[in-house]
Amino acid sequence: MFDHAFAEANVKSDCVPNFWKAIDIYLFKTHVINRKLFGVKNVAILPFKVAVPSADKRDYLLDPMIGTDVEAVEEECRQILVGQGYQVQVDKPASCSIDYLSQRDHDGVIVLNRLLPKNIAVSDPIHVICLIDFRSFSVQLQCLEKGKASSLFPTFPHLLQVSQETLSIRYRSTDTHEERWLYWMRKILLGRIQRWMETSVPMDATGTSTAALQSLALLDDLEEYNRLFNELKQKYGLSMVAIWPECTDPQKFVFEDIAIAAYLLTLWKKERAANGIEQLQSFVDIGCGNGLLVYILASEGHRGYGIDLRKRKLWDLYPAEPKVDLRVETIVPSNASLFPTIDWIIGNHSDELSPWIPVIAARSSYSCRFFLLPCCPYDFDGCKYQRQNCSLSQYGDFLNYTTEIARTCGFVVAIDRLRIPSTKRVCLVGSKRTYPEQEHEQRDAKIRLFINQRPQHETMHSGREESGATEAWSANFKPRESVEKVRNCTKIDRSVVDKIVSIVFEQLLTKRCVPEEFADRNWNAGGRIPLEALVKMIPQEYLTAMKAECGGLQTLLRNNHQIFRVEKGTVKLRMPAKVSDALGEQVVRKMTRKSNFKPTNFKQRVCWFYTNHPDGCPLLESECRFNHGN
Repeated sequence: MFDHAFAEANVKSDCVPNFWKAIDIYLFKTHVINRKLFGVKNVAILPFKVAVPSADKRDYLLDPMIGTDVEAVEEECRQILVGQGYQVQVDKPASCSIDYLSQRDHDGVIVLNRLLPKNIAVSDPIHVICLIDFRSFSVQLQCLEKGKASSLFPTFPHLLQVSQETLSIRYRSTDTHEERWLYWMRKILLGRIQRWMETSVPMDATGTSTAALQSLALLDDLEEYNRLFNELKQKYGLSMVAIWPECTDPQKFVFEDIAIAAYLLTLWKKERAANGIEQLQSFVDIGCGNGLLVYILASEGHRGYGIDLRKRKLWDLYPAEPKVDLRVETIVPSNASLFPTIDWIIGNHSDELSPWIPVIAARSSYSCRFFLLPCCPYDFDGCKYQRQNCSLSQYGDFLNYTTEIARTCGFVVAIDRLRIPSTKRVCLVGSKRTYPEQEHEQRDAKIRLFINQRPQHETMHSGREESGATEAWSANFKPRESVEKVRNCTKIDRSVVDKIVSIVFEQLLTKRCVPEEFADRNWNAGGRIPLEALVKMIPQEYLTAMKAECGGLQTLLRNNHQIFRVEKGTVKLRMPAKVSDALGEQVVRKMTRKSNFKPTNFKQRVCWFYTNHPDGCPLLESECRFNHGN
């Protein structure tokens, strides 16, 4: 008997039915509360009915399964259930959702899950068998591997149950327990189950239940994806991070592209198996950026190339073999931007071309497919997308908009959530059409009509050559500039910057204040002035110069952070810091392994306060981080 309740929590009576929704998350999304897990693969599911209740037998029903070979578990469970008088459902359920099965004519269900470790080099998968009793609102869980210590799941049998508005975790008094797992279940698992029960079903950015939208749902085999992802990390991850020349964080961008590559490779392998073909798919990555995704896909044998407005530093660092085809081109949606011989169009953060990706795929050929990972929202004219549904975020509304575009183009749109280090991780996949090939002309007319109805657009051409001319599909489309202009006030004439700095500095000094630590030097630290007030004190021609660089006073002052401190819409002078203080901060940052940690070089620049402040620098030269002109 599970007679010891070592963790309990109260739940509201109207939340008790949500117990099965919470159990769904715990059984099939265990990785959300155990970061050592990559995911869960369901191996078997057996719904059953029972004529004579027998609580004692159910508590020990799973014990004979311990140590059983995984391949034989389903048949063994079936025999045990039948031997105990249970009626086992013969047909496979339409869904493995516990919430779904709880609403059907079942008394309970046995589930066998394989827990997949995130680091496959350190841990092996383990199997957990679960006995769910819908009548008693209880779930019994037991690790199948006998006596196997694991960091992935508790190895001792335990039970989750809701009874009389009390959520509890129980165990048998004769069990041997590991204290770390008891602590985890008491401090983390119990609270998480309670929160899942008492909060409404969470929604994603599109307004869809997150319980309905599984991550990597289009992949049949999570285990295969996880193996491939770890393999690609070893092949490309460390070497790319080591040579990364871009200003972006390699820990994010390298492993994000590796995860996307693993997803596409697994998806394409599934497609080849379903169609009975061996030839690897071809691709074009529109807006390929650093080209890493193109490099990985090409290295794995797929024929394809990447296109972007401008070349990146990383392009020159790719090896000569295999040849990485990266092209600098400006794509204007037209019949010149079609790819009739390409299998897949990839739009990975393709910015202003994102809404055009399904259109380009639809018009390239009837067999062309697309993968789109939308990020920044744009409309057909290259301008920012204007939100239509105020009940959703702009990102969520844009996802719905791109889905509508793809469906208008005649694609069966599949929506999936990737496992990448980004908040924008929902992708659209169009691999099938909703219409036969002979209706391609009529579908093209619907696409033109849809885009012409957008308020910003005047005309949309057919995309065909007329009298030998290549016509754009949208007269108003404006691609980004091929050279990215720096717009952060760093390109303003230095004399203008110096004058603005001088004006702000003098205004702050008028509000005289001597800090206690600098009282012996009678050093004026100035006061604090709102940005709005300072703007009114600066001549209009200087403000115009800042506006031309898409920056404001706040940006300019933050660029001069060694002088000013901007906080909550106000400005004050930054207190000079000692070398000893900076060294202490540097040690802390190094110990915490900050990814952007860079050792500070002291005494490289002249102290601004020493040169410009009427009281000079309040610190001795030996203490100051900057030099005093020596």
